[in-house]
Amino acid sequence: MVKIENTKRTILNLAESLLQDKGFNGFSYAHISSDLGVKNAAIHYHYPTKEILVCAVIERYRDRFKLWINNSRVKDLAPEKKLDWFFSIYSDFRADNGKVCLVGSLEAEFNSIPGAVQEEVQAMHKELLAWLQGMLKEGRDAGVFNFSGEPANKAALILSSLQGALQMARALGSKKFRDVIEQHKLDLLA
Repeated sequence: MVKIENTKRTILNLAESLLQDKGFNGFSYAHISSDLGVKNAAIHYHYPTKEILVCAVIERYRDRFKLWINNSRVKDLAPEKKLDWFFSIYSDFRADNGKVCLVGSLEAEFNSIPGAVQEEVQAMHKELLAWLQGMLKEGRDAGVFNFSGEPANKAALILSSLQGALQMARALGSKKFRDVIEQHKLDLLA
């Protein structure tokens, strides 16, 4: 049982990396089987279709995000530290590795991905926005953040900006991404 779970986790890890690197339409089971040194049938054994595999990747990502935001190390942070934590998700794991946001990658191909994957992408995006909106409201209510407009709109602006900055970092380097984060901090903490 452990070997099967390790194989499934390895497949999910490879699929997540490929999604962030090449997008949904840019990879196939052949990429994964080649990296694992197995036949495509071995991947199909665990995940019969690419749609099922990608849904599993997003579900795992959603589960991780829920664990993180409900962990007392994050939940009990001051709003400005929560903001830093949120930015670190993007900078630590993606900007310096040429990767883009998993959700952003799939949103770029939204019209060409299967319906079940679209639904998972929408759910993940809503969860990210809801948490970010709540954190922004908390920070503004505490007098830590200062911004005009509704927290929901500010959350959408920040998330879309991060997604775009990750794509820009591919062409212009990760410094541009870090500059976007610093600008958001300057705007919020002014």
